[in-house]
Amino acid sequence: TTGISPEVAADFSSGGFSNFFPRPDYQNAMVDAYIQALGPSAQAGQFNTTGRAYPDVSMQGTNFLITLDGQTQPVSGTSAAAPAFAAVIALLNDQLIAAGKPQLGFLNPLIYAAGSSGFNDVTTGSNPGCGTLGFPAAVGWDPVTGMGTPDFAKLLALAMSTTTRTPPPVSSSDSGSTASVTGAAGTGSVSA
Repeated sequence: TTGISPEVAADFSSGGFSNFFPRPDYQNAMVDAYIQALGPSAQAGQFNTTGRAYPDVSMQGTNFLITLDGQTQPVSGTSAAAPAFAAVIALLNDQLIAAGKPQLGFLNPLIYAAGSSGFNDVTTGSNPGCGTLGFPAAVGWDPVTGMGTPDFAKLLALAMSTTTRTPPPVSSSDSGSTASVTGAAGTGSVSA
């Protein structure tokens, strides 16, 4: 994402639906609602409505300052967004450990269930590309910003109140055991 108040989907963000991995059960309600709300569109027939949907979440992904060869410069994309999201999860786990609680583990079921209230929903912007208008951001999950950007205080409250942790799936019905984050320049599956 980019900007604040409001955050907007970065127009160079990716996202969509896998042609290789089926959609896991924990995504069904949110993704089906998005596809139904999308209705007939310019994308009809151009994406796999039953494939693994991504990204799961978003993160600010523009203008991260780095120093390269002694020069400070801004960078944007998944390479900036994914580590920032991982830092939020590390800080949540630090708080959980300090409270004597188990670490978060496999995040996706939490993200798509109660965890959805722990994110700032990004509802404007789109991800045009490949000769299409792309997908529009929308209320709830969307293939531009996923569930949205993390709200640390809300996620901490959710994590502290959740007593069980979900182990990663063993089947091949999920494309991985981590939340997907899309950055401004690609998909890891946090979205920028």
